[in-house]
Amino acid sequence: MGARPEMVDVAESPCSALFRPADLTFLLHAAADRMAVELDRAAVAIGLSDVRDWLVLAALDDGQQRTQFELSKMVCVDKTTLIGVLDRLEQRKLVVRTVDPRDRRVRIPQITAAGRRVFAKFATARDAAEAKALDGVGQEQRAVLFELLGRIADRQEAPQPVS
Repeated sequence: MGARPEMVDVAESPCSALFRPADLTFLLHAAADRMAVELDRAAVAIGLSDVRDWLVLAALDDGQQRTQFELSKMVCVDKTTLIGVLDRLEQRKLVVRTVDPRDRRVRIPQITAAGRRVFAKFATARDAAEAKALDGVGQEQRAVLFELLGRIADRQEAPQPVS
């Protein structure tokens, strides 16, 4: 994601507007960084460490049971980073981890009632950050942007032919 509070002042993005090549990867990275900076600021304001805390709460809020590995894939963070996020959230009593009855080595994180309250509070801040980032972009363009980003995010790697 973008700037982490422990590495960079959350009020600023390390990306410069002086260099913007017409390159999809660069533009997506810069846009994601801008959002992460805004969302990190909002997360810190409500007592979270950064936007990754909220991403985990958001993924758990649907009530589906997922292993820590499945959750790491869902929120696009490596499992080592996820463990740190879950440790923080568990210390704050926003999540609990239970043992998977099918495999005692596997943990199933679940959001708590307190976690749901923080999730809802942050969702308001997220909406405000999105509105700020998309200021001047019309509703039709926003719909197209979301549609296209969804397609990119959901695209699976094409299977390789067997030789």
